[in-house]
Amino acid sequence: MILPFLLLISSVIALAIYLSPNSTLGQSSTSGTQFWLDKENTLRMVFSYTPAIPIIDTPTDLKFSIQNLQTGKPLTDVSARVVILTNSSGQERIFRFTNIIAPAGVFSIKYLFPDTGLYQVITRISSQSNGVALASFKVFVPGQPNAFSLNNSSGSSNPWIIFVIAIAVVIATFLIVINRRKARKWNI
Repeated sequence: MILPFLLLISSVIALAIYLSPNSTLGQSSTSGTQFWLDKENTLRMVFSYTPAIPIIDTPTDLKFSIQNLQTGKPLTDVSARVVILTNSSGQERIFRFTNIIAPAGVFSIKYLFPDTGLYQVITRISSQSNGVALASFKVFVPGQPNAFSLNNSSGSSNPWIIFVIAIAVVIATFLIVINRRKARKWNI
């Protein structure tokens, strides 16, 4: 009596999983363009990166633009230093880019993020007209789908795999019920 009930419940669960909408978890809004305002030095630093969702061990282009806060024009003759910090793998990692020259106030660097997690990008800007300024930005590197996960490249659950597994469970349960009924019939 309980096995037909389990068969019915597993069928309903399989159908609900199959018909449920795919959903993905959102991440913080740190993947877009970020701004840092330094009112003391009248600087605005713009930071962005490509691709919008960084991939582990794949080059990510970190782009910086330094502008005058009052005029919006790029700062000229800028030198920069960038430090990337993380504690994502359980140990603190620091990577430095030094002696970056940006004559037009714009520069970019390529960085390979080694692990998933949250990274802090600290920038030190020096210019003759504005002195020294510091800025801090965040980059989130999500976990990547692999061959053994139930995620496809878009990051949503693949309903076909779940559906096939649920159907296999339903069929196995059905065959067990039939075999037990036959065994009872022969024992009578």
